[in-house]
Amino acid sequence: MSVIVPYVVPYVKRVSGYCVPMGSRGYDTWWGLTLRTTTRLHKVVDRLSGGRLWRRFPGGQQVIWISTLGRKSGSWRRTPLLAAPHEGSWVITGSNAGQAQIPSWVFNVRAHNLGFVEIDGTKTDCSFIEVTGPQREVLYQELVAMWSAYAMYERNAGREIPVFLVQPILN
Repeated sequence: MSVIVPYVVPYVKRVSGYCVPMGSRGYDTWWGLTLRTTTRLHKVVDRLSGGRLWRRFPGGQQVIWISTLGRKSGSWRRTPLLAAPHEGSWVITGSNAGQAQIPSWVFNVRAHNLGFVEIDGTKTDCSFIEVTGPQREVLYQELVAMWSAYAMYERNAGREIPVFLVQPILN
């Protein structure tokens, strides 16, 4: 999720005045385009500012950058995500703003659970651990408490949204 999209609303207005409900093909198309565009913009701003700008989401939540090894390409992919701190780790989720499609970084992490996390300009080796069952529910509720749109995302995505712990590997 990028920091440009400050608030997610349950409906996207069309020019004709009709609304597109979350979970619909129109919603997924619109938000998919919006997320790809804002993520690219976020990457450009990060590169041009040397990582000094957009370290926080509107409202003060932490943005972390994860680097994952592409499962097909073998290339490293760097992605900005909203994250919640949890006992020395970070909690992230593959919400994709409530779209039906799982974001590609989730598949990369499932294939290769080692990567890098960058927080406020400090890059650290890390492992990604997918959380399931009751622990997933607890961590997802922590995310909902931090960013209430997560509750709406899961309701409307038509899928269980994956939750991961990002654990730094201390050398």
